Amino acid sequence: MHLSILGDGALVAPLTQLSKRAGHTVVQIQEEDPTTATPYGLSDLLVLVGSRVAIADVLDRVGVAVRDDVVIVDATTLDTVDEQRAIAERALSNDEWTTLLPGSRIVRAFASVPAEAFSAILAQEAPRDRSDLAVPLAGDDADAKGKVSGFMRQIGVQPFDLGPSAVGYVMEAGGPLWGTAVTELELQEMVGWLSGDG
Repeated sequence: MHLSILGDGALVAPLTQLSKRAGHTVVQIQEEDPTTATPYGLSDLLVLVGSRVAIADVLDRVGVAVRDDVVIVDATTLDTVDEQRAIAERALSNDEWTTLLPGSRIVRAFASVPAEAFSAILAQEAPRDRSDLAVPLAGDDADAKGKVSGFMRQIGVQPFDLGPSAVGYVMEAGGPLWGTAVTELELQEMVGWLSGDG
């Protein structure tokens, strides 16, 4: 699989290293220079990482170079008051944010889990050891979620499908799943508690 990772932040290094260890081709593209069209054209997954404000500023330039069948993995964050204020000033709601993303095959994943949890997987001796780490994801395209889930298993984490993109708010900064590095069972208990079933 070919991945392009656009952005920067704590998740970039562990996701890149885990992907390469699983045998994937990875191209990292910094927010300052998103003009390289070739990597996007080859990508099966385009992973957007880091500040949502910074990524929003480059999405128009990136979108034209992304094939319609590319799955967009939204791992962006709004974890500072300044970033939240900047999005509010742009009047950019979560729904409007997704309209900026190229294509419609969007899966929200990775951002709610601390980067240290992915780094800990890198420290495992065997590269194909599966960890107990469950990573929540949400999206409206079942095929796209299937592709992201398969990728997650390949890098050594357990995907946990929360459902449609409308429930992605639980993974946002300040949400109940933000900053959690838990097992599948613990995540099931948390989700049950959130829905009133737990």
